[in-house]
Amino acid sequence: MTSDGVPAEAPPPQAPLEDATTISADRRPRWWSWLRRGWLAWRRWRRTRPFWGGLLLMLGGGWILATVKAPLPVILHIGVQGTAAFVVPLLILLSGALLWFNPSQRLFYSIIGLVMSLVSWLTSNLGGFFLGMLLGMIGGSLAFSWTPRKKPRKRRRRPPVLGAPDDPDDAGMELVTDRAPEHQQQPQEEEVPGRPVG
Repeated sequence: MTSDGVPAEAPPPQAPLEDATTISADRRPRWWSWLRRGWLAWRRWRRTRPFWGGLLLMLGGGWILATVKAPLPVILHIGVQGTAAFVVPLLILLSGALLWFNPSQRLFYSIIGLVMSLVSWLTSNLGGFFLGMLLGMIGGSLAFSWTPRKKPRKRRRRPPVLGAPDDPDDAGMELVTDRAPEHQQQPQEEEVPGRPVG
């Protein structure tokens, strides 16, 4: 209050101070939202398929294919011009890629990848000097064991059933009372003058 009895004006409210570590959403650069949306889309895509199994299968197939083309004197060639040495790792690569892009058939592709990884022991320089074969077997096993995430079912609350116990442990127990439950009571007849009730 001022000296003449007139109320003084209230000072304007002050905005809360921002912490130096937080940035409000309106001050973030535009590329930040694009990056975030891209990351979330990538994460969603990766979680809906046997990603790591397919990746390891492709790495194993690529490694085996690289050892076949390596200029080493230890290289073994089996078949017509070593055709099997090129076909087997290509099938492993293909099964890994198909695991990514057609995850509904994951069991078939993972078995093909596992079998071809084992066959590479004979056809492709001891399975890419063990490393490619090992990567292929681990990737095929991961893909075989992968299952898609099931969405949690929404549980609907049902209204309680008359006469049903609330506790499942008391399912065989009933409460003894003088009155029968409402749904089991007999309808009462109205008294009509001159008619016996019975």
